[in-house]
Amino acid sequence: MIRSLLQVGMTVPELEVGRAFYELFGLETRVSGDDLLFHCEGSAQELLRLMPGARKKLSYVSLGTNAAGMDALMANLERHGVALAPSPFGPMAGIWFRDPHGDWLNVQVAEPQPSSTQAPAEINAPGRYRRIGTRACDPSSQQKRARPRRMGHLIKFSPDVDKSVAFYTEVLGMKVSDRAGDVLAFLRGSAGGDHHIVAFAQSTHTGLHHLSFEVGDIDEIEIGAQTLLRAGYKDGFGLGRHVGGSNYFHYIRDPWNSLVEYFWDIDVIPEDDSEWEALNVTPQELTAVWAATPPPPEFPMNFEERE
Repeated sequence: MIRSLLQVGMTVPELEVGRAFYELFGLETRVSGDDLLFHCEGSAQELLRLMPGARKKLSYVSLGTNAAGMDALMANLERHGVALAPSPFGPMAGIWFRDPHGDWLNVQVAEPQPSSTQAPAEINAPGRYRRIGTRACDPSSQQKRARPRRMGHLIKFSPDVDKSVAFYTEVLGMKVSDRAGDVLAFLRGSAGGDHHIVAFAQSTHTGLHHLSFEVGDIDEIEIGAQTLLRAGYKDGFGLGRHVGGSNYFHYIRDPWNSLVEYFWDIDVIPEDDSEWEALNVTPQELTAVWAATPPPPEFPMNFEERE
């Protein structure tokens, strides 16, 4: 049923603080009433919505399906006794309901978000030399900024990972790609695609662990991360390469202590996924093949206030 991640909504106490961070991160902004909407350069898909509020909170997640998927979802919601509700966040297409821990979900009939139209950089690899006679870097490269292509996924905190997985798989039709017992679980869409579009990490309460945006290569991961670090934002974790998803990563703390990730080269799982075997190992085994430094103690911490 669920095929894609469309948008994430967050309430924050200072919109302009959020604007400064996400524009430096590489997103573009549009003002809509009291809210800020962010999209990637060259794409009209609005991926992130910041709304004014007294404290920072992950307010909703919007997911996409097709017409047949919406019909199946409506039947599943009724079968499991999940009530629909009016939009709690103003006019917005689709249906609204809460997950087992009270977090708002929006589902729309919508195509997956297109990637930005930016062409990827040519890369020379052993036996596959494609950048011939062209310099990859020159002194002006030091002034480059990261330009995210799309939002890939988010990890939410959950007080009961097993309960979250059951709801998102049995009711929403998502599939488990990898997990670490009842501590961490990665879920992909029902039609395959990225290794995960939503994941859950164990905590005492719900909240946002991180949002993740795809960039063009490993170089752009560090261009983006170093730009933010030079501006005084706090390092999160990276550079490194995950096991769960296989993507290269670097995380930076946003102004409210959630994480935002640049990623590149994630596993893609086909819709006919009969040969994919989900791992079930320790969180440490899923976290990284390698990393510049070990994950800091605060990496798995939930900084959102409990309701």
